[in-house]
Amino acid sequence: MLLTPTDQHTLADQRTVPHLEPVRRSPRRRALLVASEIVASLGAATLMVLLAGGVEVDPLDRIGQISGLAALQYRFAVIAVIVMAVVIVTARVRWRAHAPVVERLAAATAAGMFSGLIAGAVVVALAGTHYGLHATYGDSGALVAIAKYIEQHGTMEANYPPGFPYALYWYSGITGAPPEYAIKTLQVAITALFGPLAYLTWRRLLSPLWALGLGVVPALPLIDPYKPYTNLMLVVLIPVLLLLLKRLRGISTATTRQVLLSGLAFGAALGVVFVVYSGWFVWSAPGFAVAALVLFPWRTGWRKGLLLVAVTSAVFVVVTARHLYGILLASGSIKDTYFYWDTWTEPTYIAMWRGDLQSMSPGPWPPPGELGGVGLFTLLAVVGLGLAIAVARQRTAVIMLASVFAGAWVLRFHFGSKMYAEQAVQLYPRSTAELLYCLLLLTGFAIYFGIRRIALDNPLRSLAGPRSVAIGAFTALFLLLASAGSSIGDRYMPRSDNSPGHLAMNSQMTMQLDGTCSRYAQALGRGCFVEGDKAYFELLRELRENAPKVGELHPG
Repeated sequence: MLLTPTDQHTLADQRTVPHLEPVRRSPRRRALLVASEIVASLGAATLMVLLAGGVEVDPLDRIGQISGLAALQYRFAVIAVIVMAVVIVTARVRWRAHAPVVERLAAATAAGMFSGLIAGAVVVALAGTHYGLHATYGDSGALVAIAKYIEQHGTMEANYPPGFPYALYWYSGITGAPPEYAIKTLQVAITALFGPLAYLTWRRLLSPLWALGLGVVPALPLIDPYKPYTNLMLVVLIPVLLLLLKRLRGISTATTRQVLLSGLAFGAALGVVFVVYSGWFVWSAPGFAVAALVLFPWRTGWRKGLLLVAVTSAVFVVVTARHLYGILLASGSIKDTYFYWDTWTEPTYIAMWRGDLQSMSPGPWPPPGELGGVGLFTLLAVVGLGLAIAVARQRTAVIMLASVFAGAWVLRFHFGSKMYAEQAVQLYPRSTAELLYCLLLLTGFAIYFGIRRIALDNPLRSLAGPRSVAIGAFTALFLLLASAGSSIGDRYMPRSDNSPGHLAMNSQMTMQLDGTCSRYAQALGRGCFVEGDKAYFELLRELRENAPKVGELHPG
């Protein structure tokens, strides 16, 4: 029997799966549960940051760094044990009715704890200095300059996303802290928000455990405390686009009022993402357009589909008008000549995104792979891509993610092939983050839909009970998030090499606005420096030569 797109949508995206809580709830109870997840996730992230403030170590001493990371892990472990104890207690028969709510709160808490752990590591790394990561160097200095320009002129250039510069300007004005210092709080706060926002946006599509495992885990390589808002917008954009396509695919059953409200919501959400960071729209647009054409209800609801697209587009244009016009106006004249280390990387290597710092090269890159130069991680991701298509090629998620991946893949080589002739990068290597994220999500959805198919076809549904599955999943995810959080946090501890640790090193060793040195720079006994001072670079060279390990500081 042939199925219409709407029939396929109903079968593909609306089947119930084991272990999901009952769908029928009063609006009041549903709102209360959503609010509880938001509070739990944001509260956990905030708590981890606050607890990090009580860690007293010297971040310029490698032993101090390790002790600081261990102190953060201790706090993380205590909270995780408490959460797991509650999950285990509600697995007992007499408390089992409360298990779905507890699992919601546990998953939300774990997401907040993860990014709060990384934000806490940044707090430890920047202890004793008022500056944020990279002080007044690089992008931090550029964003500070834009915020000051807004303060003086009331506006900024339209071709740069205005979200973060205006947030910096407003926060600086509210607190009275100069932008050079205010950016530190925003870096920590947005880093802490990474896990909650990733979890909560994917919760619109997935159950709590899947939102944690499939929504947060693939985003682990993308969190970047230095410029946290850029990759965060990618993590938010993908599920929002997926929600839009799911709504478009099933629009024939919606009322006109529902179509209008959906258009308003999607247009506003996409507009906010665009004004915070618009770069991901370039890479996502070709594949999203193809997926929208494939999923559009041409036979069953094309009028409502056109109305949804029109309202969403109109609201998006209203929200983004100035920045959108600025980008379009400057599109023919902007030339990105920032050739950083990844520009020299073999162009199909996307297995790891290490940022766009100028001197980030970790050595031979990409690392040698086992199969024709391709490493095991890439092989697993490719297998995941193939399985996702094999298991669920008609699902909205797989259609969109595969299309966005293909569009960004082709566009990457389009810009890369013109790099030599035009001597311009045009953000070509930065597509790595989106390509990697899409591959990881496709691998996750291959597992997700595979398990659903097995569960639906098996009359026994599962050999293990749903509560045992939840306990095992939470245990594994807590350990994974703790390990990843510590590893990522360690990358931003002060170092004198060319790792991200040099961002915190610059913050510690740069003279503050009142002419004083940071507390731990004073303890080091070598003074502090103004930006561009050659003596500072000589000190870094000396520290590298005398350190027990390259790039690590140690007393004496």
